[in-house]
Amino acid sequence: MKPRLSRDKMMELMKNYCNGNYNRFGRELGVDPAHLYRFLKTGVGGGKKMIFSLMAFCEKNRLDYKNYIEM
Repeated sequence: MKPRLSRDKMMELMKNYCNGNYNRFGRELGVDPAHLYRFLKTGVGGGKKMIFSLMAFCEKNRLDYKNYIEM
């Protein structure tokens, strides 16, 4: 099975750090909020930009990005 981002855990992260606001979380990650919404709702668009953005966000906030990747 190919590793991928956990949408459920990213939703929790968004709720905890940005009060569930897609626009704010998208800005924090450095991705378009529409792209973020599409990924979190449907799973489409969780490519390398999303992964690297999440890794940078986790590093900035002293989180382990591995917690947000499903194996």
